[in-house]
Amino acid sequence: MRSLSYILFAVRSLRAHLMRSMLAVIGIIIGIAAVSVVVALAEGARAEVSRQIASLGSNLLLVQPGAQVTQGVRRPAGSSLSLTAGDAVAVAREVPEVVIAAPFVGDQETVISGDTNWSTLLAGVTPNFFDARGWTPAEGQLFRTEQVASAAKVAVIGRTLARELFHGGEALGQFVRIGRTSYAVIGVLAEKGQDFTGRDQDDVMFIPLSSAKKFTIGRAQANPDAVHTILVKTESADTMGEAGSWISRVLRQRHKIAEGKPDDFRVQNLVQIAHTRDKTYRQFTLLVSALAGISLLVGGIGVMNIMLIAVSERTNEIGVRLVVGACPADIRRQFLLEAILLCGIGGLLGLATGYVGARVIPLALGWPVEFNEAMAVIALACSTLIGIAFGFLPAERAARLEPSVALRHSG
Repeated sequence: MRSLSYILFAVRSLRAHLMRSMLAVIGIIIGIAAVSVVVALAEGARAEVSRQIASLGSNLLLVQPGAQVTQGVRRPAGSSLSLTAGDAVAVAREVPEVVIAAPFVGDQETVISGDTNWSTLLAGVTPNFFDARGWTPAEGQLFRTEQVASAAKVAVIGRTLARELFHGGEALGQFVRIGRTSYAVIGVLAEKGQDFTGRDQDDVMFIPLSSAKKFTIGRAQANPDAVHTILVKTESADTMGEAGSWISRVLRQRHKIAEGKPDDFRVQNLVQIAHTRDKTYRQFTLLVSALAGISLLVGGIGVMNIMLIAVSERTNEIGVRLVVGACPADIRRQFLLEAILLCGIGGLLGLATGYVGARVIPLALGWPVEFNEAMAVIALACSTLIGIAFGFLPAERAARLEPSVALRHSG
């Protein structure tokens, strides 16, 4: 028999027992659909993390104050006033691997424009902050060094803040107010999306560091030169570890921290944090995929059982075919092909179900997904391998039947 004849015969056999065939492939459908959705979610999460890493900028370290201890009670990390703008200057000057050290202060503030108000992150920065992040304006311009020196009342805002305050209208040249101080909008940043913590990087307003301390956020009485964070950009990713060690040494010396005493600051690698999250996503994906793979295993066992039943029910047919000239290899090939067809059909239906699920999930939950052609090929290959693996035993049992025994069994 030719290959086409085998396929046509297998299709007719499956159609003759349609309900049984559908029951056999349910496990395959569920398994393939589950794996497809999980992998699509994982790929979407990884793509989102990659995009977030790119939006952070390259080769960045974050230096933050340590935790303040008040009356023996340790307050949250970053609550002390241990970092200053002078520390940023010293780091940039004394650490060879550092290209930029940008101090900034930040706080959540309510911004008002006309009769519209919006709570956003207000950040007081210097121009080199934008250079470190690699951020450029989509409209207008960034403020300049002389505007920081003069504490100019100018602002650069993110796309989300522009949309909420001006409802899609022109933002450049408009005035926004925080408390009693008004700032002229001179620039709108290009859209960046969320960072790896989930915060909207476009929901922000940047003003000169000096303006923030003088008019809005204010100076800390205990340390007027204090800043909340120092953003450090290194020469390359390879020098980030060495730069972090040098920064610690410079700051310990400046803060006169004795040997054996803990740091009053912490140095964080932003990209390393994001990569750690990506690694967590990978591990979670492997775990959930393994659980979903159990459905495929159960589906394969279901196919094997159905095919064993089919061999038992079709003993007469097998005996007749052997008597009229079919060889055991023909019988083996026939039943193996039926199992592969069952699993292939289950794989296609499971893939279609997974694709629909992967498209519905972003609409319902807002999670990112990535569904690609390679995933479809792998899913179909898995279902075919399951057909071969779990179809072999029934096919082998059918091929080993003796014609006389088979005919006598049917009678």
